[in-house]
Amino acid sequence: MALFKKKMDHQVTEDNCQNHLDVMRANYRENIITSKSLPRPLWIRLHKKDELNVVYRDKDIVFQNGQIYYAYIVQANEMLFEKGNKLDLPANILYSTHPLAEKFPEFLMDIGREMFYYKGKPEEEIPEPLREVVRIITDELDRSSVDFRISMPDPENPDKTIDNIDVHFCSVIVFHKDIPNKVLQGSYLPVLAAPHLSPAVLILPKEYWTAPFYEINVTE
Repeated sequence: MALFKKKMDHQVTEDNCQNHLDVMRANYRENIITSKSLPRPLWIRLHKKDELNVVYRDKDIVFQNGQIYYAYIVQANEMLFEKGNKLDLPANILYSTHPLAEKFPEFLMDIGREMFYYKGKPEEEIPEPLREVVRIITDELDRSSVDFRISMPDPENPDKTIDNIDVHFCSVIVFHKDIPNKVLQGSYLPVLAAPHLSPAVLILPKEYWTAPFYEINVTE
């Protein structure tokens, strides 16, 4: 695509979560993807009712109208972490559109780790608010999405509580050519989402990434 011959003018000046996100957003606004063909792996061609087909239906809506957010990887097909993998495979992620997630996305990791801890455990041992998500990640073939809201202490003022933080759990397809080095390396991904328009979420193509992978201890 001619798009990626253009220079990305905005550069990171402060190595923190917010600045990385601001730079990716600024570069994307100036180089929006209006349309992009996406490969259809065999596993999704064989399952036309797989809910991840929404990615192909709504990809242009998300590319043209989506905003960039940090997403935490709750679980992903193990092959996505292997060098030399050439398969496009699914992953479960958590993201939030709340401003808190721009500066302190680590709260998504806290939620995701708690979800994964209960994977495969008897239902009666799982806290009721987590049961549906745990059921999905245990199933591994279910692509259902779950939206919920949480309250948590303000990281900048522990005496305050921030309410009504939106959190979205969903599945994505990891297109290996769209991630740095064609392999998953960190715990976070920059994604494009437009939850008011579509349930589809797309990983931001690597040409816009400001780092080869994202970990909180790197970008804080």
